[in-house]
Amino acid sequence: MDASVLTFESVSYRYPGSPAPAVSDISFSIGPGWTAIAGANGCGKSTLLMLTAGLLKPDRGRVIRSGRALYCMQRTDRPPEGFREFVSAWLHPDLMARLGVQWDWPDRWDTLSHGERKRAQLAVALSSSPDILAVDEPVNHLDTSARDMVRGALAEFAGTGLLVSHDRDLLDFLSVRCGIMNPEGLIIRKGGYSVASREDRREQETLRDRRRMAREKFLQLKRDARRKQLAARTVQARSSGRRISYREICMTGADGPSRVDGVVQKAGQLSRTALGRMNRAKEGMESVTFRKSYSRGIEFPGEKSDRNSLAEFPEGVIEIGELRLYHPSLSLLPEDRIALTGPNGCGKSTIVRLLVESMDLPEGRLLYIPQELTADQSARVLSTAGDLGPEVMGSVMSCVRRLGSDPEPLLKSARPSPGETRKLMLCLGLLENPWIVIMDEPTNHLDLPGIECLEAALSKLESALLLVSHDRRFLSNTTETEWRITDDGSRKNLHIF
Repeated sequence: MDASVLTFESVSYRYPGSPAPAVSDISFSIGPGWTAIAGANGCGKSTLLMLTAGLLKPDRGRVIRSGRALYCMQRTDRPPEGFREFVSAWLHPDLMARLGVQWDWPDRWDTLSHGERKRAQLAVALSSSPDILAVDEPVNHLDTSARDMVRGALAEFAGTGLLVSHDRDLLDFLSVRCGIMNPEGLIIRKGGYSVASREDRREQETLRDRRRMAREKFLQLKRDARRKQLAARTVQARSSGRRISYREICMTGADGPSRVDGVVQKAGQLSRTALGRMNRAKEGMESVTFRKSYSRGIEFPGEKSDRNSLAEFPEGVIEIGELRLYHPSLSLLPEDRIALTGPNGCGKSTIVRLLVESMDLPEGRLLYIPQELTADQSARVLSTAGDLGPEVMGSVMSCVRRLGSDPEPLLKSARPSPGETRKLMLCLGLLENPWIVIMDEPTNHLDLPGIECLEAALSKLESALLLVSHDRRFLSNTTETEWRITDDGSRKNLHIF
């Protein structure tokens, strides 16, 4: 068994001015290998990583580390410390090649994509060989080739790793164990995210069943105790006058009065015994706790169009600025479920915009959710939701909740997160029973529960579907046809599979 390298002992931390702790009473101990940290947005995953690296100090409890810990943050605004020295020294050519790091990147950091910056950040971190490495969202916004580079590099890390990511394939590939974070704390299980989440769901279902059976037993004993209590009170009331009739004396004999006292005592004892059983059953019921859950999955199915085609593009070339994209004839049929894939910068979002602009559909029949919402778009979404009547508002809020979010803070927030706003936009649009739903990078800004809820919802839609995403598992569970853009450096081509 591996010796523990990282241990949390009853660790709690509250950010200054925050009404509630970000993490509370967290305890675990892990050794070498990657540990996935999963949970909803806001549950404290990034805080846990910063506590691991010593960037935050616990308010209570302690963090014990065997060796040096390093944190790779999600943001890539600035070059990682020591990046220029790392490139200039040329001490790790294999690592640079594996992550595609170029020698001139320190001089043109502002021109690098997020994916290139993230690979540079990870290269510097891995080159220093930390004993503990905490990595926060290493593949957000990265295309498939960049994700493969990151996955391969992280797989070579031999220390103790903590990994926060919304990419389920990455978590399953790397992790030997997974910690599920929830309001009650952190539970670490063996295996990757998929195995751990299934086990977590089974455990919660088992606890719900135990609670249900314990409640049924408690209610049965409660009814029995009430009957016995009523019977005891009736016996006591009849005997309170201590006046025994001649008939009762004849029936009970000379010791009749004392036997009546015995009946009263026995009735009282039965009542007390029944109450004791009821109270023990209540304590047993209350000792079985489970997390509160909400029904998930959207109930608005969309609608299949009766048209022969929603959009047609003859074979040709799309030219916008420097972009030249060669494509075969394209058709969007009412039953199509299409994944649009390709490397970053190849023109996927451009194709989506052209499709949206070319469609001549009745109002409300096209639901398009872009990759990023402007401030004006977000404001319009909130304004539209605020103007809904009570009945429609209830349906939309139920939809938002079924996508894994609490709708009340969302409506009260002046600046909701991009992920929450996109959920609200989706629910508002589905009210119109669209013929086609188009989403550009739908899993960006979503947590794992939100991704799984959205995945389940889109897989049940009757309308046509076009999704742009680098999340391979998400696409495999929601789409059937792939439009793939390739870029060989000289020209870009769109292929249909």
